[in-house]
Amino acid sequence: MLYISAPFGNYLHARNAKSVIGTYTVERRPGRFTQILKTLRYSFKDKAWYNALGLRNPGVRSLTFPLKSNQVLSISAIEPNDWRRLYEIIPPEIPLELNISCPNITQNWFCSNRTPFDIQRFVEREPILKLSPIMTLEQIKDLYSMGFNKFHSCNSYPNFEKGARSGDILRPHVVKQIEYIKGLNSTNYCIAGGGIEYMEDISFYKIHGADAFSLGTVCFNPFKFRRLVSHVY
Repeated sequence: MLYISAPFGNYLHARNAKSVIGTYTVERRPGRFTQILKTLRYSFKDKAWYNALGLRNPGVRSLTFPLKSNQVLSISAIEPNDWRRLYEIIPPEIPLELNISCPNITQNWFCSNRTPFDIQRFVEREPILKLSPIMTLEQIKDLYSMGFNKFHSCNSYPNFEKGARSGDILRPHVVKQIEYIKGLNSTNYCIAGGGIEYMEDISFYKIHGADAFSLGTVCFNPFKFRRLVSHVY
């Protein structure tokens, strides 16, 4: 299974992939295109993309439910009560990815070795949890102990000077997390995302236990994206 990671899932679609739309928050966060122009940069030195978009979106109430059958809704909390509010606003049948790891939001729980126990109300909806590359294995174990069993490893890497970094830098973190999650329970569902541009990258993550694959950086190149998805069945 392929997933087109947010925010690319808002614009790109493929018959053999699920598009992750969002990320949506409770309240509107304007300025998406301004932030893209100001912060989205390619580093030829690092051979990587940087951004500091900060979850700019029109707010979850702007959506019309139900979603399309090939869509997954990515949501995130900004304020302390937002997970409860999101739970109440979104119909229970909507497929979800909980973005608990946006590197451009300063209130990140994973930087303080805390676990977001207020997301436990979502367990019954069987969402995907999008992990941070810098979260501890103990935090992942806490999430599993709550009852979550679908994990997306992982979000972009925080760089507080340049913005969040995506691409190959994520690979060792993805492998470490997936192997740990599969060690907790081999039936846990793991989505690998980080520097996937070629079929060889998918094969690499599959060897390390990934059940599905998330496309992010490759979406900057529409031709490379189409070529990759055409080879995955």
